[in-house]
Formats: sequence, C-alpha cells, structure tokens
Amino acid sequence: MRIYIIRHAEAVSLEIAGVNSDADRPLTDLGHAQCRALAGALLKHGVRLDLILTSPYLRTRQTTQGLLDQWPQPRPGVEECEDLAPAGKAGKIARLLRKMKPDGAALVGHMPDLAEHAAWFIGSKKARLDFDKAGVALIECEETPG
Repeated sequence: MRIYIIRHAEAVSLEIAGVNSDADRPLTDLGHAQCRALAGALLKHGVRLDLILTSPYLRTRQTTQGLLDQWPQPRPGVEECEDLAPAGKAGKIARLLRKMKPDGAALVGHMPDLAEHAAWFIGSKKARLDFDKAGVALIECEETPG
C-alpha cells in the first residue's frame, strides 16, 4: 500500500472575510494554484490513487477537490475522515485503510497532526516530518498498516 500524506494548501487566516471558525477557512488564490501544481507533480510521477481520505475542514475538502479537478479518469473515491481533523487518531485512520484496502491512498489533513500520523505509520514516536502547505510525503507499506 502506498500512502500519500498531504497537507492542505494555503488557506485564509481567521481574521479575513469574516471567517469565524478554523474549520471554515477557505483556500486562498495561491492555495488553489498550489492544488493544481500538486496534482501536476503527482501525475508527473505516475501516482495512482484509489482513495482520498480528507479532513472535514473546508480547506482540506477544497484541496481534495483541487486535486480531483486535475485528475484523469478514473478518479479516486473520496471519503471524509474525522480522524484527519485536528486531534484525530492515526490508529483509527489505519483501521479505515485496512477496511477499504486501497493500493494507493491520499490522506489530506493538517499540521502538526500529519507529522504525528506519519511518525505513527512508520513506527516511530520520535520521527518529525514537517509539511509545507500542499506538501506531500509517501509512505510505502508491504501490508496494510496495523
């Protein structure tokens, strides 16, 4: 299984345009451009996705849609995953992946949680990965993560 861990693209700050909730922050124009660039880079490298799991927050859903807008057919299935929202649990994400059994899956979420999830997936409590906005890391597993 190939797991692509993706941080959402750039979003507006809470003070902009009357956004009152962190969960409701939309992408900026730069964020939308980052989505197009990310999709292009993934496709250039031959990435195949069967599934995209996304946080329910607006900026992650928009990042996911930005990828899908550039993705050729057949497009991957998309599922919202509460455990990709801040304070989610990597073990629950792994259980969902075991249940769905994709060959290639993208997890679209937030920092610092994505760094913690990545460390969990590679079996390390000390690993620390930093993701830029619209950044991606690939974790390859011989089996579905446990």
